[in-house]
Amino acid sequence: MFDLTALGAQLVKELSELIEQSIIVTDQHGVIIASTDRSRLNTIHEGATLAMETRQELPMTEEMTGKLHGVRPGVVLPIIVTDIPIGVIGITGKPLEIEKYAKLVRKVAELFVTEFMARQEHERGFRDLELLIFDLFTTDMDEIAMVERSKLLGLDITAFSRVAVIESNKAFDFTEVEDLLRTQRIHPNLKLVRWGVGKLIMLVPENAETQLRTKLGEFEQLVKSYRSDSIGIGVGAAKPYTHLKESFQEAERAAAVSRNWKRIVFEEELKLELLYHSLPNEVKEEYRRRTIEPLLGDEELVQTLKVWLKNTGSLQEIANELHIHKNTLKYRVQKIEEILNLNFDNKEHIAIVAVAIGLLAAK
Repeated sequence: MFDLTALGAQLVKELSELIEQSIIVTDQHGVIIASTDRSRLNTIHEGATLAMETRQELPMTEEMTGKLHGVRPGVVLPIIVTDIPIGVIGITGKPLEIEKYAKLVRKVAELFVTEFMARQEHERGFRDLELLIFDLFTTDMDEIAMVERSKLLGLDITAFSRVAVIESNKAFDFTEVEDLLRTQRIHPNLKLVRWGVGKLIMLVPENAETQLRTKLGEFEQLVKSYRSDSIGIGVGAAKPYTHLKESFQEAERAAAVSRNWKRIVFEEELKLELLYHSLPNEVKEEYRRRTIEPLLGDEELVQTLKVWLKNTGSLQEIANELHIHKNTLKYRVQKIEEILNLNFDNKEHIAIVAVAIGLLAAK
């Protein structure tokens, strides 16, 4: 039987905006679970018990208030959903005055509960899909189990060919995901599920890559319209559905790079980044410690080094990008060499710090 407890307070709030009288909602045992008068909470309403038994609207007259426990003058109406009484609404006031709109109140309540139940069922379907995807990408599920389990959810897992990952600093709530799924134009059968905090997993059906790039660009703007923080979108390579787990792992690597590159990244674009993200964390930490750790306390010098490494132009062009004088740039580069005990006339030394900066971005 449906439990009204989670919905009772909201139902009272909605109905009290519809009519001015005091309102209670009881569970199927006649216990008041929500009320405009909080002093009545958790008390027994014997009139509600009768309404549940008879499945009928009952006036609570002055005479009945003297006979029944917890009753005030008014009307009680059973809430009946799919032919099952799940609780009772009580409206305080003169029964003859209340009866004229009591049926409307009950209809509104029953519609409200029915919509809530449908919403719960809808969300349960989303959560079941999230659980399936979680198991698919974190366990060694065999092909038969994968297909059969997806069929139970009305999903044809064989129709999907690649995975995209969307990363954000903020969590995605259910309504936001639902809106994104409804308004996306990538593919009508695309699936979108939450993955931890601030991450979405996108299952993409077979799609031409040029078209996918364009549609993902539109989707990126759609996501940004919902949130102010930066996002990253990484896309794994197209594979047979039995290898979607690998496409997911590729998409995660690409999404991490995407936030640094500030654009959508397809996994096949990764070169050095592929190595950076494949190294164990302890190896990355040790390499940074042996190379640029002495510099990390000075953000100004770190930024200067990043711009100097990526810019192939003249010193003046690099200085202009940093909004500093060329002589200031020379001084900073010399200081970096001294701190790191390197010589940037040596190409091997340049390669060492370039890899260290790359690992810093992959942290």
